[in-house]
Amino acid sequence: MAVAWGAVRGRVVFDSSVHPMSREQQSTGFSWTGTRSVLVTDWPAVYVHDTGGLGNAVVSVLDPATDPDASIRLVDASTRLVADLRLRGQTLSLTSGPLDPPALAALTGLHGRLVPDAAAADFISPCAISITPHYEDDPGEAAEFAAYTVVAGGRLQLRDRGEVPLEWPVNRIAVAPRGPSAVEVRGGALFGGRFLSGATLHLATPLVRDAFLKVVQAAAHTGPGTVGTSAPVTIRGLTSGQAQVKADCVLSDDALEFQSPDGRQVLAAFDLADPHLRVAGSAERFVVFSPVHGPVAVTCGSREFGRRLHRHGKLHAAAERTLASGVFPVELSDGRPVAVAFAADGLRVRGPEVGLHIAYPSIRSVEGDPAAPRPTLRLTTERSDLTVVAQAELIQALHTEIRTWSHLDAAAGQIPDLLRAAAGLEEDYLLYTIFGPFYELHAALLGDTADLATPVTLPDSAESRSRLAAVLQIGLVELQRHLDQVAFVLPAFIRHRDALLLDTDEPEWLKQGEAALRAALAPTQRAAAETGQLAAQVSRLIDLDPDALPKVSYAGAAMSLGAAALVNPVFAVSGLSQAYSARNQGDQRKSQVTAQSERGWSAVLDRWNSLVSGSLPVLSYVVTENVFPLRWAAAGRLAETAALPGVARRLATLDVLRRYPSGPGIRLRRGEIADHLRAARDALSTPRFADF
Repeated sequence: MAVAWGAVRGRVVFDSSVHPMSREQQSTGFSWTGTRSVLVTDWPAVYVHDTGGLGNAVVSVLDPATDPDASIRLVDASTRLVADLRLRGQTLSLTSGPLDPPALAALTGLHGRLVPDAAAADFISPCAISITPHYEDDPGEAAEFAAYTVVAGGRLQLRDRGEVPLEWPVNRIAVAPRGPSAVEVRGGALFGGRFLSGATLHLATPLVRDAFLKVVQAAAHTGPGTVGTSAPVTIRGLTSGQAQVKADCVLSDDALEFQSPDGRQVLAAFDLADPHLRVAGSAERFVVFSPVHGPVAVTCGSREFGRRLHRHGKLHAAAERTLASGVFPVELSDGRPVAVAFAADGLRVRGPEVGLHIAYPSIRSVEGDPAAPRPTLRLTTERSDLTVVAQAELIQALHTEIRTWSHLDAAAGQIPDLLRAAAGLEEDYLLYTIFGPFYELHAALLGDTADLATPVTLPDSAESRSRLAAVLQIGLVELQRHLDQVAFVLPAFIRHRDALLLDTDEPEWLKQGEAALRAALAPTQRAAAETGQLAAQVSRLIDLDPDALPKVSYAGAAMSLGAAALVNPVFAVSGLSQAYSARNQGDQRKSQVTAQSERGWSAVLDRWNSLVSGSLPVLSYVVTENVFPLRWAAAGRLAETAALPGVARRLATLDVLRRYPSGPGIRLRRGEIADHLRAARDALSTPRFADF
């Protein structure tokens, strides 16, 4: 050796006096004018020789050395070495040029011993090596990083300074050699919030590559070998008791599987093509059910992976089935997953250590709370209370199912009474369906004010004015689209819904009823005209192109599995249920409400307040007076041939519908809007038919 290092412990694996470091990037605590060389041994120990310049030479020792105090990394496809050292107040960063094969071979003697638990690993790279991740969204990107490659406990981990930014279950990846010293890993994972399809590991030498392949290929045969995208989750329901269990969630094209973190046992496998599969929940927390495995509650720490689950076509289909199936995977209030199913003699609640049968006559009350942080449904019986937790759509569907089965106890002779009850509830349905979006926009403009009778006024601050302007412009555009749907879609939808009640072919009178309904709803075009004039007035006051604004989206606002609009397809067409979100995005838009336009904005708001406080209540009276003679007549005709199951479901749907908001972010329940509109209509002092 060119330097007398003194008593060196271990075998030398790198000596910069033999393989010169091309650049000293930075150092502290050493001489100003001296040069430094590094020696690394497999003890492990690190020695730094400082020539001292004009002073005495000094050898500093880090013995024993551990990562990250002694970070030894191979970069640029594992061809150059970078050393970052911290030696009791001294720091040093050095970089080498391209290392020759003997130098790389010598480094293999380090055997990863800078990592404290290296001896317990089935495989560990000699030091941190170059990793090239393969991103799904940009396969050509080659943003390399350096990390230890570790195989231990059935997992392939990439460790960087004590952290594990990336890992796979070994039996869920495929590996293949790439060139003399690299390995291609194929398997989905999350890295830095982005999805990978795999990675290239630059293992420095053929010897290290072959050792890695041998270990991984042997480990891959210990369990299932399906390659998929995996992420760590916690699950509950596969074991007795209430404890959560850590697991890997592996999503492939055809299956959703949970396996133990060591990769040696598949805890549950759900066939995504199974027609009995049910799933419901959010990106962070969901429940999956099949008759084979029962319900499993899953908590996912990665929102990105949760979204990947939601976008999976077969999982989405299972979620759609869930809302309409009568088998609902939910959680109890203590977090235990259960499946709720319905039969003629009562509902059944099944899950780990849970087995309940509840007869419908024993149910005293059913109350849903969709506004809770996690929506709940409380079912009170003669003997006990049962509270379940799920997403708002599923809570509403479960509530509807309970009410439907309770009505099925009726005799066939009670069908006319049930239909009359349903026709009575239709007023709420029509009032909300037609006019609800106006009042939801009014609530969004008011902000935190709960009273819909409060007029909207121009705020004092410029920021609040800009937000109000953006919400109003978006909302008016969406209201115009909504009213078009009322005129052209709602009559056909009501006709279709009536036809579902019949055991026979659709009669001619029902087809004729659609035309009569369309004529009865014609006055809504008065509101459409007023809305169009308001929108034009707003466009003259504010320089905002509606097409350039972010589009409202059910998918963006509702992360729940399943359809955003459970019952009302008319309102699903209108994106207004997300207009509230625009109020929180005002600072991202360039809308300005200046002092010069204040008078114009006051006129717009006066016109809007007059519309919702006076014109709409009058219009609601006219529409209901036009529509309900037709609906009562239809109810009488339907009672002659209607089937009990359909009538029971219609009555339950209308009853439950008024108790819940229309969609995510809407804090007003449908019934609250209908009640407010009726109260405003009854309070008018002018004749209700005025101007119509």
